[in-house]
Amino acid sequence: PSFNEDASSVDMLDSVKNMNGAADFDSGVFADLWSGALLSSLSANQHLVGSLETVELSSSYHDDKLGNAMKMISKLIATREVRGVDRDIFYISMSGWDAHKNLPWNEENHLPLLDGAIQAFSNEMKAMGIWNSTTIIQTSDFGRTLAGNSGAGSDHAWGGNYMMMGGAVKGGQVLGNYPDVLTDDGPLILQRGRIIPTT
Repeated sequence: PSFNEDASSVDMLDSVKNMNGAADFDSGVFADLWSGALLSSLSANQHLVGSLETVELSSSYHDDKLGNAMKMISKLIATREVRGVDRDIFYISMSGWDAHKNLPWNEENHLPLLDGAIQAFSNEMKAMGIWNSTTIIQTSDFGRTLAGNSGAGSDHAWGGNYMMMGGAVKGGQVLGNYPDVLTDDGPLILQRGRIIPTT
């Protein structure tokens, strides 16, 4: 891919470089700094694109937003030595979980996508030999009510679940105090099944 595939000029990159090239006598220090940072980032981008084009993955990812994001993260991780990094942090999001109606349909359609993306990613990390130094953390901005609503959905709540997985993660544990009573009579349950967080 080029610097700008929809450029109004075929030599757009050259034009940008010429405009931000060597400083003049009357150039300001901030202009010099900005131009230097721009040219450096363009060079790094070209280097990264070239590195990503050579990556061949062993796992198959679904052709959806989450699958493509996990595929790109796998490619970036594969270029870690070329990029000169020993640690990466990536953030991706998957929308569509705010199911105020049709919760069963929502889960039936979203959980397989999530499962497939995580499975492909973990397989790829294992193939690279770095699964034991890889950690995935799943979070949500709010919990859901345990009690459903009139639209076969679930509404905003308080406490929720975060999940962590990876090769070195000691899994199969629930950290925090899991409620013993899930009805409104429980000491950690508010109206309509809103759970008070414990951790």
